[in-house]
Amino acid sequence: MKLAHGQEPNQPRSIGHRLLWSVNTILGIGLLSFLMFLYLHEVHQRLKDRYESLHDQAAVILDGVAELRGQGLPEIQEYVNAASRLMRGTAVPLSHYIVVRVGTAVLESGIARPATGRFYAAVRRGARSPTHQALAGAQRIMVADVSQGDIQLYIGESVAGLESRIRDQILLWLAVVAAVGVAITVVVSMVLVRLVTQPLQRLVAAVDRIGRRDFDGDILEIHSSREMAVLSSAINAMRVALGGAQREDRQRIAKARRIQQHLLPVVPTGSEQIACEYKPAAIVGGDYFDFQMLSSGELIACVADVSGHGVPAAISAAMLKTLFIAAVSRTSDPAEGLTMMNAGFTQVALEEDFASIILVRLNSAGRTLQYASAGHETCYLVRAHGPVEVLHSTGGLLGLVTPTQWTSKVVPINSGDRIILVTDGVSETASPDGVLFGRQRIQDMLEANCKEPPNVVAQRLLSAVELWRQGGAQMDDVTILVIAVG
Repeated sequence: MKLAHGQEPNQPRSIGHRLLWSVNTILGIGLLSFLMFLYLHEVHQRLKDRYESLHDQAAVILDGVAELRGQGLPEIQEYVNAASRLMRGTAVPLSHYIVVRVGTAVLESGIARPATGRFYAAVRRGARSPTHQALAGAQRIMVADVSQGDIQLYIGESVAGLESRIRDQILLWLAVVAAVGVAITVVVSMVLVRLVTQPLQRLVAAVDRIGRRDFDGDILEIHSSREMAVLSSAINAMRVALGGAQREDRQRIAKARRIQQHLLPVVPTGSEQIACEYKPAAIVGGDYFDFQMLSSGELIACVADVSGHGVPAAISAAMLKTLFIAAVSRTSDPAEGLTMMNAGFTQVALEEDFASIILVRLNSAGRTLQYASAGHETCYLVRAHGPVEVLHSTGGLLGLVTPTQWTSKVVPINSGDRIILVTDGVSETASPDGVLFGRQRIQDMLEANCKEPPNVVAQRLLSAVELWRQGGAQMDDVTILVIAVG
């Protein structure tokens, strides 16, 4: 499953995405906290201001009540009613309550007129409360009170209506503050994208190209910050250095390939027909094959497979050529030749390096094949008239510290027989589903082409191996050497 913009599932978010998310989250939480604080503070301040206004109104009304004290309670009641009507006419419709205690008499007026005893008790509780608020029935009221002599005056106002009025007034400018905060957040995000996210994306793209060994991109120039400039300069320097090293490596590998190609033998002329197919898994390989014609007319051939791949294996293969030439100059016996090569190889090779190798001596005149195999892949003798015979290993690997003895085997041959020497890169080539080509398929191919010339046999076997691989990666060097007995 793919996510947006090609992101794989469970893949970590980019640092730019995390940075923007973190900054915007912090700004958003900060803005919401600030708006909540402003709202609560404003409500508190407005309620405080309203209480002070009610207190001032109560003081004014109290002065009027004091002047009417001598005219009697009916005159005071009428005055209180008039004051209540005046408050209702000069403000947004709210519930106002006025209670006056003159001596022992209690007078009430207002838009709503609750029961005398309960309402009077409620306004008295509100007057004594630190918040100046109390419940009067189902309503919460704010109460301001003043007194003069035996006159006590209370003015109550519905808090619900007051808060609704305050909320309507302040929500508008809070929305303006929120809009400004959002605009600031957007600006900060744009600045972060320009100064951090976009430069980081360019840096990541440049590093990704370097990771893919693409060192020929444009010069990276980022000046959004000192740190980004230093990073881009360092990446440019790394790209240039790696590009130069890559070119040098290619030159060295190309030279190593030319050297290895130069080490390959020239096919000797004579009655024997020889063909070879050699395909390294890397530019240079660890397989090695060679021929030497003896003064007696006999042919000495070898095929070797050095551990590992690439340049280190190719170096070991080059050492084997020198050892092979030296051994053949001193003996024609394959087993003795392996002993001599092993003595030299263990002296110059690393402890972890080893090789498998098969030496064959072909005496066409005497109709014999003598061979010795140092742990090498199974090879084959294809009879012109008869079944395929296998040439098994006759001793341990080359390069082991422990002294190893090999034995030579002599096999009779006839005109038209084929000697096929291979490395394990042939039998161990795997199909896409992991099935190996195997030795049985090699034998089947050789039996089916036993009458063909050596070059045809080698080409068809290599083609079968390539077809079996079906375009998959070649994991090991492949060498096929075919010798026809004249």
